[in-house]
Order: sequence, then C-alpha cells, then structure tokens
Amino acid sequence: MTRVLFALAGVVLLAITALAVVWLVGELLAGLGAFVVGASVVLWKLLWFLVLAGVLGGLVFFVTSSWRPATPVANRFEGTDSGRPQAPDLAGSTGVPPGPVAQAAASSTVTERLVYTPDLTSAAEPSSGGPVREEG
Repeated sequence: MTRVLFALAGVVLLAITALAVVWLVGELLAGLGAFVVGASVVLWKLLWFLVLAGVLGGLVFFVTSSWRPATPVANRFEGTDSGRPQAPDLAGSTGVPPGPVAQAAASSTVTERLVYTPDLTSAAEPSSGGPVREEG
C-alpha cells in the first residue's frame, strides 16, 4: 500500500510540475508578444514620422529652389580681392588703434609657416627638436 501511495504522490507532483512549466512558458510567450507588439507600434510611428519628414523636406526643398528674388541681390564680396571680405577698420569706428590680433587678422597673406624637423644626425647629443620658421 505504501508503494501505491508513493506512486500516486509522484504522479501528482509530476503533474503539478508540468503545469507550472506550461504556465511559465505561457507567461514568457505573453511577455514576448507584448514586447513585439510594442516594438511594432514604435517602428510604425517612426515610419510615419520619416515619411512625413521626407515629404515636408521635399516640399521645402522644392519651394526654396524655385524661389527667385524680384530684384538682383547685391554681392557682398564685390570690390574685394579674390572674393574674400576685408577686415573692418576698427580704428575708424572707435577711435582706438587696433591691437596686434586685429592687425594680424587684417593682413591678407601669410608668408611663413612652422615646419617640424627633428635632428636625427646625432643620437648622443639631444637637440631642441622644436619648430623651425621657414619662409614660404
């Protein structure tokens, strides 16, 4: 009789364990389904946003590329060398002469550059190895 009771208890425990596993798999699949549905909603809204942004961007591009001014627009670089704007005259507007930064910005050409040339001839005596000014 004890064997029958142990066998019956084993079958009941096995059935309860199997039901717990089936319930757990169902919960996992329900969570996965909710995630997939949520991701699809987000992706659908992203697709609509991209379509709307593309259509509106194309419309703006079309309108702005077809716009022409009624009168010609003046060239603000007219009368300058190489089409580059000139530095403003700071001394004329404020009465104070410009400092070295404004003077350097006003010069139109830069003729010197820094070139790094390490001295590799003697390894025993270290050299400065700093930048060398070169006229160019």
